[in-house]
Amino acid sequence: MIEFMLAGATAVSIGTGNFIEPEVSIKAIEGIEDYMKRHNIDDINSIIGKVQMN
Repeated sequence: MIEFMLAGATAVSIGTGNFIEPEVSIKAIEGIEDYMKRHNIDDINSIIGKVQMN
């Protein structure tokens, strides 16, 4: 899920995912929290849309 945020996704993506997997919101929160802890990120806004294509 963190890949989607890095690509610029927001709550709309999560809402759409609920149609396919009802627990996607919980999994997304847990995955984001884990990613932020592992990479010492304090503000979620600092990663949204930060993917750079080479």
